[in-house]
Amino acid sequence: MKNKKQSRVKIVLPVLFTFGASLLFFQADAQADSSQSADANAQVVATTDANTQNNNYQSLNLSTSQNQSVASAQVYTQSAVAANQNNNSSTNKDGAVSLSDSTIQAAANKPVVETNPGYSTNQYNVTAQPVNAANGGSGAASLNTAGLTAAQKAFLDSIHDGAISTWKQYGVLPSLTAAQAIIESGWGQSSLASQYHNLFGIKGSYNGHSVTLPTREVYGGQSVIINDSFRAYDNNSQSVQDHGYFLVANSRYHNLLWKTNYRDVTYLIRADGYATDPSYTTTLNSVIERYGLTAWDQEAFDVNTGYIDDLSVRGNQLHIAGWHAANSYNSNMHHFIILLDGNGHELYRTEVAGVYRPDVQNLYSNADIAGWGGFDITIPYTNNFAGQNIQVVSRYTYDGNGEINGGKDLYFNPVSLNANAGFLDNMSLDAKTGNLNISGWHAADASLNKNYHYIIIYDGSKQTELGRYLVKNSTRNDVANVYPGIYNAAESGFSLKLKFNQALAGDQIQIISRYSSSKDGNSDYVDYWFAPKTFTANEACLDNYSIQGDSLNVSGWHAADQSVGKKYHYVIVYDATKHQEITRRLVPSSSRGDVERAYSNVYGSDNSGFSINIPLTSAMTNGDQIQIISRYSDSQNGEGNYVDYWFAPKTFTANKAYLDNFAIKGQQVQIAGWHAADQSVGRPYHYVILFDATTGREVKRQLVQAIARPDVAKVNGDVYNAGQSGFNLTMTVDSSLSGHNLQAISRYSDSKSGEGHYIDYWFKPVNVTIK
Repeated sequence: MKNKKQSRVKIVLPVLFTFGASLLFFQADAQADSSQSADANAQVVATTDANTQNNNYQSLNLSTSQNQSVASAQVYTQSAVAANQNNNSSTNKDGAVSLSDSTIQAAANKPVVETNPGYSTNQYNVTAQPVNAANGGSGAASLNTAGLTAAQKAFLDSIHDGAISTWKQYGVLPSLTAAQAIIESGWGQSSLASQYHNLFGIKGSYNGHSVTLPTREVYGGQSVIINDSFRAYDNNSQSVQDHGYFLVANSRYHNLLWKTNYRDVTYLIRADGYATDPSYTTTLNSVIERYGLTAWDQEAFDVNTGYIDDLSVRGNQLHIAGWHAANSYNSNMHHFIILLDGNGHELYRTEVAGVYRPDVQNLYSNADIAGWGGFDITIPYTNNFAGQNIQVVSRYTYDGNGEINGGKDLYFNPVSLNANAGFLDNMSLDAKTGNLNISGWHAADASLNKNYHYIIIYDGSKQTELGRYLVKNSTRNDVANVYPGIYNAAESGFSLKLKFNQALAGDQIQIISRYSSSKDGNSDYVDYWFAPKTFTANEACLDNYSIQGDSLNVSGWHAADQSVGKKYHYVIVYDATKHQEITRRLVPSSSRGDVERAYSNVYGSDNSGFSINIPLTSAMTNGDQIQIISRYSDSQNGEGNYVDYWFAPKTFTANKAYLDNFAIKGQQVQIAGWHAADQSVGRPYHYVILFDATTGREVKRQLVQAIARPDVAKVNGDVYNAGQSGFNLTMTVDSSLSGHNLQAISRYSDSKSGEGHYIDYWFKPVNVTIK
């Protein structure tokens, strides 16, 4: 069958499937970022933000060609298939599958590729406009618009649809409507037209709206000016519509309705008394001929248009529904639907019975066939159609075999039968089982006769496949309800449990759903690439970080996706001021059901707790910012590969004291109270010094023995040595100090003399009288 190439316009449908399976391997130098090592050279982050050591990555960019999704995927799959073919046999007791060790090692040795990963977007299109329609679009392009201004062209565009519509509804010739609008309104620029949208100078009122204006009339050969009422409209469309109705409502104009020769119509409208100007007919003819307004007449007469409402796969059937309205038709003709492929080769034809379409009949009531031009057929969906760009041709013909013989052909834009849609309902970690739970759906027209459904785990950061697993499809009626036109939508569900592995942590991990006719999944397939996800969750909280007695108590929890495979959990005490590690302790992890409930999708959250008492040292209480780091490492010494969480730093500089008694009895001063200070760590010599604040000189000092103060420990338990902070002593002083302000100073020193490094507490001076 011949294709009408002269009138056929090739329309390329939008390619919604933005990503193919073709991979471009980029050679690039890449290395993991080093972490904040707990040593003198580390960069301190004094916040609660997580800072991880390795597994930092750059994103991956993949090819977006639609056609490469089938042709080029073997770039990576061939190299990975040997290592992954047996993955399905590696199944845990809970039904979870595991990645193979060889694939993990191969991926670990690959560099990070600095590019963004691509992913599929749902591709689903089931409707089409006609290509070679007549009376199906704007006819303004067929006019002679040479020399017209932009405003004049816009004016023609504004009245085009109304002019065509009044022919279909009332039988008013479109060229007459257009010419009258031009003449009567001065191309829409007259005050009557520009202000009141009255394009035809029709007098009277419209829906009660009118305006009185002066107008020139010819009576008895004399031109006179009179005031008269003219109809006022809200817009030009109302004016065009009312013009058609005006001619129908006035019986004197009935003789010009449905006439197709513009010269007959322009003569009759003047003769019927529409205008008093004797040259009105000549003027109308001149405008029609100058601007080629008969193009609108031909457009109105030559009806050949339609629409494809649906061209989609329904189960195992191809459903085609739409309509074709045409003037070149009579009841002896046959109606054929013909399907062509993207190259114009015929794939199928069948004669169809008319399906009545009242909506089409109302729109094209004057076409020879309109309402009964509807069609709705289903045919077997086979490999001939799968993945093809299908072009529908609707043909009216006298030939019983559907060859051209009279009538009209209508070509529709091609519809691609490669609908490919999917959605990942879940891709999350189960903290309790350590499984990566994967579930979703994937429906594709091209999956016909591709009976092997694989879920492929792909590392987008390393551009390598980690594993593939054959899955059984499950029923998804919800998908079929939303996408009824995609093959196998009702059986498109899938689910997989994958044992979480360190190869999955930190990189951009993508799920690929693949239907293949090959048992190994390496040929004749259709893919859907889901958006990547990076498992880098790193959550933690310190429940307690304080001094308890002579220890630093650190307790809380830390859960991190990248802790998988890192069985050594360290708590590191770090001097953020000096940028150096103070000490580290290996801690056992404890169960934290509360954390698991709040962070069920973070690896290890169920067993993320820790609590440790670290002996205090002067390095922790010297006034520097002291920071706690929680670290999971694969090395027994806490180095190697690790993931850290740096908690906010804290300064241990509490210095609290109280004088219970400061009394003078004769020449004796009795002093009692308590003094607890974080910075007294490593300062075992406790002195009470009597200071003459009047003269600014020390009077004397006395080494004191610590007295237990459980009352102080109860209130100030987070201050070092609060439980042994008491003192009670008596000093003899000279009577010459009478009337002076004496001041007690409590001092902890690392020197036996009370000098060296010390921390003081100065009590308030007291004016004394010594007898």
